[in-house]
Amino acid sequence: MKYTLLFVLMLASLNSSAADSTNNNLSEALQQGIASLDLSIGYFNRGFDDPGKDDAQAFTAGGIAKYESASFNNFKIGLAYFGSHSLFGIIDRDKGTGTSYLQSDGDDIAFIGEAYIDFDNGTHQVKLGRQRLSTPLMGDHNIRLLPSTYGAAVYRNKSLSDTVIELGYVERYSGFTSKLSDFEVPNAKWGNDGLAYIYITTKLANVSLRGQFIDTLDDSGSRKNFRYFDAAMPLSFGEKSYIKAQYGGTAYQVGDTSKMLGLKTGTSFGSIDLALSYNSIRDGNFQAVESGPMYTDWQQGYGPYEPSDAYGAQVIFHPNAKSSIKLGYVDVDGKDGSRVDEYGEFNLDAKYNLTDVSSVRLRYSTKDQVHEDATGRYDRDDLRLYYYHSF
Repeated sequence: MKYTLLFVLMLASLNSSAADSTNNNLSEALQQGIASLDLSIGYFNRGFDDPGKDDAQAFTAGGIAKYESASFNNFKIGLAYFGSHSLFGIIDRDKGTGTSYLQSDGDDIAFIGEAYIDFDNGTHQVKLGRQRLSTPLMGDHNIRLLPSTYGAAVYRNKSLSDTVIELGYVERYSGFTSKLSDFEVPNAKWGNDGLAYIYITTKLANVSLRGQFIDTLDDSGSRKNFRYFDAAMPLSFGEKSYIKAQYGGTAYQVGDTSKMLGLKTGTSFGSIDLALSYNSIRDGNFQAVESGPMYTDWQQGYGPYEPSDAYGAQVIFHPNAKSSIKLGYVDVDGKDGSRVDEYGEFNLDAKYNLTDVSSVRLRYSTKDQVHEDATGRYDRDDLRLYYYHSF
């Protein structure tokens, strides 16, 4: 991978003032490392109203088994196994091909999802290797059984107050919610040389700002670049009231550059949180690398999204400290001949903490497509059940 620049930055940062190291002995750092297992058991059922369209089902167990060393002269190493395995053959593997709980051919998912070296002295951080990312346009997108993960080199600078500057190079990734057992290079989209990005978070008075720009390093793919900016500000009335605004876009090698705008506002009344959201896409199709940046998008998280207007509303109930129930609805109105992104969608997401280390979750959605026959998209219901346990 093309990590040369970040290696130089890391060497420069070694000469800067460093925080006290946890260990000065490599053997002790390895012995004091933390091994963890985040177990997930999941059931997925996608049912289509069209009798000619086969339903998709999967029942799997897996999760992430990880080891991370303690710090040694500000360095750590990490290694994690990602897996999702069909349980007892209860559901035929052929039915799981469209669920992302199994691979596209129905096989189990099993691979090394994280393998990194991480230098962090509190001001400078350099992380090299397979890792999870958390940016608006390129996140881990954990909406199935496993998160997405990336083969990347990342440098973070925290020398400015309330500001983090992140530079990164991404060569490949594990695909949508890690549904592959190998890292792919999406040449058709990114080109042959991967992606370079800059991501900045900062705060001005009480306004939180984020911005990201991602550039493809050659022109052999279909995308040129991705861009995003958002701002969030608390409001003085009510409880936890806020307003947010976002802007994004995608430039293509061939085709129109898109523009995405969004607004979201919300407040709380005791144990109830309320939010309203709006997104507009114009000109071309908007796309993220992989994440869920749009306020009105609760399912897909990467696109491409056709020109449209979308209006959404959410209410979250907190019956007690252990549980939450989220209800949401979005109406998407296609523009400029858009037909795929014209639908209504209802969402339910309910969680309950059984103990400090275990929980259950129910996710349900129903999607009503306006244009079915012409687009190949059909009315559907998604049901997801989870059991989580951390060791």
